[in-house]
Parts: sequence; structure tokens; C-alpha cells
Amino acid sequence: MNKEIRKSILIFLAVFAVFVFAVIISESINNTNIINTYPDKVSIAVPDIVSVSKPSQEAFDFQKSKVATWLIRLFLGFAVPAFFLFSKLSAGLRDWASCRTKRWVSMVILYFILYSLIETLIYLPLDVYTGFFRMHRYGLSNQTLTQWAVELIKSFAVNTVITAVVIWVPFLIIRKSPKRWWLYLGLVSIPYLMIGSYVQPVVIDPIFNEYKQVEDTQLSSKIDNLLAKTDIENCQVLQVDKSKETNQMNAFMTGVFNTKRIVLWDTTINYLNTDEILGVVAHEMGHYLMGHVWKSIVFGGFSSILVLYLVYRLSNRFLAKSNGSWGFGKLSDIAALPLIMLMINVMLFITSPVINAYSRNIETEADRFEIELTKNNFATATATVKMHQQSLAMPEPGYVYMLWNYDHPTYKFRVDFANEYRPWENGEPLKYQKYIKFK
Repeated sequence: MNKEIRKSILIFLAVFAVFVFAVIISESINNTNIINTYPDKVSIAVPDIVSVSKPSQEAFDFQKSKVATWLIRLFLGFAVPAFFLFSKLSAGLRDWASCRTKRWVSMVILYFILYSLIETLIYLPLDVYTGFFRMHRYGLSNQTLTQWAVELIKSFAVNTVITAVVIWVPFLIIRKSPKRWWLYLGLVSIPYLMIGSYVQPVVIDPIFNEYKQVEDTQLSSKIDNLLAKTDIENCQVLQVDKSKETNQMNAFMTGVFNTKRIVLWDTTINYLNTDEILGVVAHEMGHYLMGHVWKSIVFGGFSSILVLYLVYRLSNRFLAKSNGSWGFGKLSDIAALPLIMLMINVMLFITSPVINAYSRNIETEADRFEIELTKNNFATATATVKMHQQSLAMPEPGYVYMLWNYDHPTYKFRVDFANEYRPWENGEPLKYQKYIKFK
């Protein structure tokens, strides 16, 4: 192994060890703070101020487990592509695929399918624990092992097929433009993300779950009335049968143009009252009205240009230092996939705090819109508490874990915001009045 590559690996391992230590210490400090400062029970002060209680012991244990497995998965994100690279398994897969077909595109697709299969098998023990056994241990899953396995296989098949169909495109671009591919791929990612956002709700999502109109007619009518208070047009509100899988609650806004829709998990409808559900719907409406879907697509596209540029520089630097010891000499070789993935994962690790901060900001603005539209701070706060406590979420995680892992504000922050944000009581204008037809 080249001396500079060995030195880079040692530096990375040292930095990662310091990072793990920082995560563990910040979690310990945070847990102590929660135990010493949070009340044992939720108190509701008349008329509508909600406080967050001390989490259960189960929540503390669940958080500890989540942090541990997150760190393991994070490390595997670096170790797995490195394994493909340094063992020359990647080059071996390419050679095997080349012997099975003479067409370059077919060879790339075949290589990727094999790569994905091996990678999935490596992650399988961790996935089984986090996705099935741990969820059952904490009472959050309703799936049998067979049902869980079927969903895993479907997810693998769908993701692998979709990626295999297009994986040859970036390598063709790298081959045609070895010095500018990072720019072209970054620009191409914007229409790709747009097409994906358009297609996913109507093609991909129904493969996994059944989506239908909200069955509660009274609730559906109230949701229609809420939609009518804004300029949002042709937006369906659907419910999805997640109760067959989990006891957790969620909702999301998805799609663009005529595929846009708000989706409520049926667990959300089952466990929250009408005012709380309307607040959840209003939050998702805010995402669309404020253009968060489009902004995220554009932000993601232009951010990928910077990330891919750094990947381009680092990958070529390490490739030059390898002197062909990995079994390939160009990034346009499909065998270079793990090298590119390794560099992408390093860049995503570095940029995660910035990406998550942006996401937390737009979530706060969606909360703000929700409160301005419904003026029901109490329902917003109680829904937040119910949804997070049902999932055994901590009111606040350790600071380092939050920076790298939280794309939503902490639920303590969201409850406090719901309690405090009342501009109309002071005669102040609403920030998002322009989206609301009626006061």
C-alpha cells in the first residue's frame, strides 16, 4: 500500500475515533441534563401551554441503541467500499461481468447488481437487528419476520433495478469528460431529482403500501376546508396502511405538479384527535406552499456539484497514488465505483451538519405556517408530544448526534416553539399571510 494512502487511512481512523468519543460524551452529558431538569410527568397549564416530560427508561435505552447502530452504520459506509477496493473484489466483479457480456452497458449493469447484492448481504445482520428485532423489543413493529423480509427484498429489487438502469450514465459522462464530469453530473441531478419526485408517489410508493382517500368522511371534509383556506391546488390528502408495519406515526408531502399529495399514516389518524391531525396536514401544506420541494431539489442539485468536484479531486489523487494496485487506472472504469462511493460518503459525512441545518430550518418554517394557519398552538404542541413519545424519541439528543443526524428540530424545540409563537396576540403580522386566504 502506498505510504500516503496508508497515512490518510490512519488520519481518518483517528478523526473518526475522536468523533465517536465526542458523540458518546455529548450523549452522556445530555442524558444527565434530561434526568436532572425534566419533570416526571407532562403538565398542561391552562389554557394551552404544554411541557415535555422526562422520557421513559425505554426511551433512554432506545436512544443508546440507536446511537450505537448509527455509528456502526456510519463506519460501514466507509469500510464496505474500502473492502471492495483494497481486496480487489471490485476489479474481480468487473472481470467476471466482462466475461459474461461483450456490451459495455450490460457489463456495467451486471457489475452493479452483483455489487449491490454483496453490499446488502454485508449490511443484512445490522438491518435485521435495527429493522426487526429492535423494533419488536421496543413495541414499535407489527410485522412478522416474513413480512419484514418480503419488504426488504422488494426494496432491494426496486432500488437495484432503478439504479441499474441509469448507473451506466455517470460512467459514460466520466469517460467522455474526465475533467468536467462532476459539473455535468451535478447539473443532470436536478432534472433527475425532479423526475424522481414526480414518479415516486404514483409508481414506486404503491409497490410497498396501499394509498387511498381518507376514510373518515368528517375528517376528510375538515381537511378540504383547511386546504380551501390557501392557494394550494389539486392536492390530494391520502392515508396509507402503515399500521400493518408499525405503531409509529408520521405524515409527509410528496410529489410535484399533478402528483403532489399529502400522505397521513393511518396510525396518525388513529392516535391523534381531529385538531391535531389538521395541524399535521397544515404543516405538510406549508412545505408545498413555500416551495420546499423545489428548493430542496435545486439545493440538492447545486450542492452535489460542490460535493462531486471534491470527489473528483480526491478520487483522482488516491487513484494516482494507487499505481494500479486496485485493478483499475481510470475513474470511468466501473471497478472504480467503490472508490467514488467512499469519497462521496466522506464528503457527505463532512457536509451533513450543513445539510441537516438547512432541513431543520425549513421544518421550523413549516411549523410556523401550521400555527399561523390553524392558530391552534395547543394542538400543534400535543401532536408533537404524542408523535415523538409514541416513537420513544428523546426530547433532545446529544449535540453532536443532533448535528449529524437530525434533519428535523428536536421535539423539545418544536413544543417550545408551538407554545411561544403567537404573533397575533401582539398585533404583529403573520409571516406567511400571503399564502392564507382567510384570517
